[in-house]
Amino acid sequence: MSKSPAAMAQAVALVARAAEAWRSGDLAQAEALLVQARQLDPKRTEVLVTLGMIHISAGRPAEALPLLRRAVSLRPALAVAHGNLGLALSALGQHREAVTSLTRAVRLAPGDAQLHYNLGTVLHASGDASGARIEFAAAIAIDPAFTEALFNLGNLLREAGAVDEAERAYRTVLGLRADDLPARLNLAGLLLSASRFAEALECCEQVLASAPGLAIAQNGRANALHGLERFDEALEAFTRAAALDLDSAQIRYNLANQQLRLGLTEPAIESFRRTLALDPTHAQAAQNLLLALNYADRATGDEIAGACRHWAPVAVPAAAPAALTAAGQRFRAGVTGAPGETVQPRLSASRLRLGFVSADLRLHSVASFLLPLLESLDPGRFEVFCYANQSIQDGMTQRLQAASSVWRDILPLDDRAAARMIAEDAIDLLVDLSGYTAGHRLGVFAYRPAPVQVSWLGYPASTGQPFIDARIVDAITDPADPSDAIEPAHRAPDTRGSERLLRLDRCFVCYQPSADLTEAIQAVVARDPRAPLVFGSFNNLAKLSESTIALWSAALVAVPGSRLVLKAAGTEQAGVRIRLLAAFASHGVLPERLRFLPRAPTLAAHLACYADVDIALDSYPYHGTTTSCEALTMGVPVVSLIGDRHASRVGASLLAAAGTPQWAVDTHAAFAGRVAELAEDIRSGCFVRSALQQQIKASSLCDAGAFARAFTQAVIKLA
Repeated sequence: MSKSPAAMAQAVALVARAAEAWRSGDLAQAEALLVQARQLDPKRTEVLVTLGMIHISAGRPAEALPLLRRAVSLRPALAVAHGNLGLALSALGQHREAVTSLTRAVRLAPGDAQLHYNLGTVLHASGDASGARIEFAAAIAIDPAFTEALFNLGNLLREAGAVDEAERAYRTVLGLRADDLPARLNLAGLLLSASRFAEALECCEQVLASAPGLAIAQNGRANALHGLERFDEALEAFTRAAALDLDSAQIRYNLANQQLRLGLTEPAIESFRRTLALDPTHAQAAQNLLLALNYADRATGDEIAGACRHWAPVAVPAAAPAALTAAGQRFRAGVTGAPGETVQPRLSASRLRLGFVSADLRLHSVASFLLPLLESLDPGRFEVFCYANQSIQDGMTQRLQAASSVWRDILPLDDRAAARMIAEDAIDLLVDLSGYTAGHRLGVFAYRPAPVQVSWLGYPASTGQPFIDARIVDAITDPADPSDAIEPAHRAPDTRGSERLLRLDRCFVCYQPSADLTEAIQAVVARDPRAPLVFGSFNNLAKLSESTIALWSAALVAVPGSRLVLKAAGTEQAGVRIRLLAAFASHGVLPERLRFLPRAPTLAAHLACYADVDIALDSYPYHGTTTSCEALTMGVPVVSLIGDRHASRVGASLLAAAGTPQWAVDTHAAFAGRVAELAEDIRSGCFVRSALQQQIKASSLCDAGAFARAFTQAVIKLA
């Protein structure tokens, strides 16, 4: 039955009024008018298509679907009907059908930029980033001023690693629309990822000029300032960003990291905890919290162990079944076999395969202790596999490669793929050298690629992880009983970590002096005995705790006229210096007694700085390791305070191995007294620097062969 001309005319008028209401933003009025028009002319596709689009815009795609299907059936060649149907299907999660509909729309109207853009968004939603890039580019080719397409293309190019093309897309958007804050923010993020920090800073500050309360822009500004090594300003910017968005876990996490870098350990711990309160699944925050607790004055060994038990499952979520292999079960039980068990160590048939996993197989503290072991292990008993998780390759890397049987680069691999590689290598014992430090791959260990997995060297505490079977330590760092220590501590260390402790019968590390040491020693000249005594510490800022400052201040007071030299990244920042000077002043040490050294350009230049240091003061509760060994090999005595955990007993272990156990003391008063005694020995000429150098060189601390034999005896028990 045909419609009357009057009804059709009335429907046309209603559609026109609906279009006007749509343009003014009154969707409810537009919808009401179109419903009336449909009643007058049910087959008018214009009404069906527009009404369907209103339903989509109002978040009711299910209501749009029958209208648009009807429109397509009435006019199969109408591109906009297919296009809107595709949008409705996509909104309902039916991406495959949506792509089909929009592809038909584009074929019907290949010159319609909006249809190409819509197809691009649906392809992206369906996971086809490559197809989405093609469609966005097609939309831009039709309409070069299509800013939404340019912006989305820029995002996809950035995700694909096409940095230059992404930058061009963002800058084109900004050329067309200078006030486009999302484009400027994303450009800033792109520049940050490319380490173009000055340009990124400019972008973020332009955004903040228009939107001063935008936390994400302040966070980007802070990252740029950090990249420019303007650390004080970065801390202030992160603090502002966190205040602007109290609910952002990521911004709070960034603030925590900056606080830790600048030695603000206690505030950093609170910020990490706040991050985890906002996002209890934030793995990096859990990892860094556990690391930071090792530096904390106010955390006891028991508290650290408790935090480890609580946060370890968040730090590295379970990735594989918890069941251990037969060898792992035997080891964790502390036995070498089980009734009726036929599994035997591989050593009885072949060389034992040792795997070492680290991000620090380069010029790094970890490498300084790993290299002497690798170069001294018996190749007839061991095959050494190194799994490097790093982009930096240097001379130390080459030496480690030469000392290894097999070298693998696992940086490009995800945890599962890296674990598969290790399993295929048939590793007998896998050693983690990182713990929760930067670049760790504990996630690989979670897949249990080796029958026995241990932690050694790079981290001073329990990981709390069930897939790490043991920690390699010694009887001083982790005594079974406090009476086993060289010097009695004021309390027993906490040993209630998740791993079994494997105690070597000597120091848990062996140090190999750098080849740069000879050059550094040549820079040493005789000091004027009448000059003020100079104490020094080259430990990082995170180790300069309140206890450390109090301890060192007492030593300065005990030796009138003495000075203290501090060398650490970050001390060039005015805010850091002001804070440290104020902290020492609160203990009666005037600012003129402190001096800050800049970073040295080379290792030889760094070591040569010890030429102006008479006594090295160890930090507390987190001792130095490499710094103490470097000081000793430069002929500088080290005084250390023994504490209640591995991190605060390393100094005692190193000094015992060096043949100078008397320099490790167990009370604050004894620390100042020992420093004063050494100062008197230096002034009277009783202490000879070159004699200490020779003693260290001949000590067990540097006896790589003996250490390798002890390590061998220990790991054979595990296999």
